[in-house]
Amino acid sequence: MPRIIDIVRARRDAIKGDPDQAKRTGDLGVAAILSGIGTPEWEAYMRHFPGLTDVQINRLIAEDNTAGDPEKDKKRAYMIANGMCGMQSPNTQNLDFRVNTIDEGLAGGGCDPEP
Repeated sequence: MPRIIDIVRARRDAIKGDPDQAKRTGDLGVAAILSGIGTPEWEAYMRHFPGLTDVQINRLIAEDNTAGDPEKDKKRAYMIANGMCGMQSPNTQNLDFRVNTIDEGLAGGGCDPEP
């Protein structure tokens, strides 16, 4: 099973040269930021990453008993904010920035070191 960070990186790579998909990610990110965690827009952004399991989705929408955990909340916030960078930042290379430990505590979810 791929980790969340691996799925985020795959999305980054997939939209690197695809302006329409980069715009979709950005638009979903803006809607999620404006609406906030716990909203359908937040969940829609998180679900647009293909291949996530229900357990991983629950982590990303904070329905896994990690709501209020300062580190997990920060990783979720980075994941949303990074989506707005799109192709201009540059070539979506920052989509995974500071999201590397979001998998902590999930089965098979070893974390990469901080960049």
